[in-house]
Amino acid sequence: MARFWTAAPIWQDQPCYIVGGGDSLRSFEWESLRGRNVVGCNACCYMDPALIPWIVFGDASFCGKHKAALEKYVAGGGNVVTSSAHFRKPQSRPPWLHVMLKQRVGLGRDRLGWNANTGASAINLALLFGANPIYLLGFDMQMRNGRANFHNAYHGKPNEKAYGRFLAGMKHVWADLAMVFPGRRVVNLEDGTSALTHVYPDLPRASLAEHFACEPVGSDHGTGI
Repeated sequence: MARFWTAAPIWQDQPCYIVGGGDSLRSFEWESLRGRNVVGCNACCYMDPALIPWIVFGDASFCGKHKAALEKYVAGGGNVVTSSAHFRKPQSRPPWLHVMLKQRVGLGRDRLGWNANTGASAINLALLFGANPIYLLGFDMQMRNGRANFHNAYHGKPNEKAYGRFLAGMKHVWADLAMVFPGRRVVNLEDGTSALTHVYPDLPRASLAEHFACEPVGSDHGTGI
């Protein structure tokens, strides 16, 4: 087993969608993603890998708590990536896990930038895959109606203070984007409630509903979470 995995440009100059965990996706038509290039964050391992073929998780504790779901996701054809230092030694990782080097701040050319949130790592992975443009879904970065996520995979009370860290970390992504990956575009698809848009008004945004309005949508398979 190689010590570290590297991402190849499998989606060169193709659009990509990154699925965050925000509550704004609670009524999203997941079938809209079929056949697209998609990277999901964390609990997207509970989703159909035919809709979300790649996921990233950031913390080793996530793997411990959701190991059964991750293994089922991989068995269904999904791919899992992390840069958690816990898995740096090959003997410490499951054979299905792609482990990359971690860059704590900014965007990496051969590793994943962490920036205090999994969403930032997913953006870096999509950039390494060569994707352009990259569309963000569910990057609410705040609670809505007392809910933190579109799914019910997590137990316990959400930590609202974490959103400040997430938002602060994203500034390093935008600072590095033009320098490390010139010509790439990241667009926040949202419904007007994303804190990411309010904190970074220069980040391109578009309506989530309008973006998919002209796309054929099949039956909603649900999240399974």
